Amino acid sequence: MLPDQIEIPAAWFGEDLVSKPNIWHYTLQDAEIDELINAANKFFASGEELGKITPKNFVLGKFSQKLFELQKELRTGIGFKLISGLPVNELSPEQYSTVFCGLGSYIGKARSQNAAGHLLGHVRDIGVSAKDPSVRIYQTSARQTFHTDRSDVVGLLCIREAKEGGDSLLASSVTAFNEVMKESPSLAEELMRPVAYDRRGEIPTGKKPYMTIPVVNWYKGKLTCIYQREYIISAQRYDDAPKLTQSQIEAFDLFDKILNDDKVNLKMRLRPGDMQFVYNHSLFHDRTGFVDWPEKEKKRHLLRLWLSLPGDRELPPAFSQAYGNLDVGDRGGVVTKETVLSVPIHA
Repeated sequence: MLPDQIEIPAAWFGEDLVSKPNIWHYTLQDAEIDELINAANKFFASGEELGKITPKNFVLGKFSQKLFELQKELRTGIGFKLISGLPVNELSPEQYSTVFCGLGSYIGKARSQNAAGHLLGHVRDIGVSAKDPSVRIYQTSARQTFHTDRSDVVGLLCIREAKEGGDSLLASSVTAFNEVMKESPSLAEELMRPVAYDRRGEIPTGKKPYMTIPVVNWYKGKLTCIYQREYIISAQRYDDAPKLTQSQIEAFDLFDKILNDDKVNLKMRLRPGDMQFVYNHSLFHDRTGFVDWPEKEKKRHLLRLWLSLPGDRELPPAFSQAYGNLDVGDRGGVVTKETVLSVPIHA
């Protein structure tokens, strides 16, 4: 039974965490940086494909225990971690990509992030319009708004930051839903009704171009959310998609109002060498719009991982539309009949 208020470590307010960076921000020690770079160099020298990296062939020393603890912290703690200090400006793309993928392998199994099968994503503005319903918003400079990705965890490594903007925002989906329940129980119920999500052209074989899943799900004693309002809006272009009711629109408006409250969300700027890991099942993430540098070599660029966690929660059956296989530790991502898994080091 859904409680009146959900009290777990992930139900935080940004105003409480902003003054406690020791809880969520960790700076790599020199010895840990050496561990990571040495492991990357050995892996790369082996000639093994980057898509096959695991803790068995990306061997770390003492730092490995901290990464295994991080995996648990993401699942059962506040749901995110910022790790700073990787000297990306001193490393080649092959080195920092290998470090990122290797470190990520201690947290979970990498999943395909698009129909092309990319296990390592490149987040940058490629000059397309966010208003195009076939475009995924991370490929633009527009604000993304609060959303989840189709994986247990999303990881980012900042290579270069924008000239202006492009800040990271995090918010607890549990806190946001708690606040909706306080303010309007009837609108909270609307968030738990199925709604259509646009697949943005990345359609698995035999599936419709949209999914139908509730934003908020209470399943086996856990609150799990999936959300991206732009994709809910663009799914309305399909004639057979369930149409939004006025009550659902009001529920999303209230949800977004709460998420955008500075007391609720936490803002941070990712600097070169920063790695951020976020648990999608209890947090939403967002990126502010940005103005980029005119020079190609200076433009904003982040690497991204989608990870499936061992020992994670079970997901509601409806999530199979977004995750495909729901087996714990081997779920999530985007797979179509054209998908061929790869790890593109260069954008």
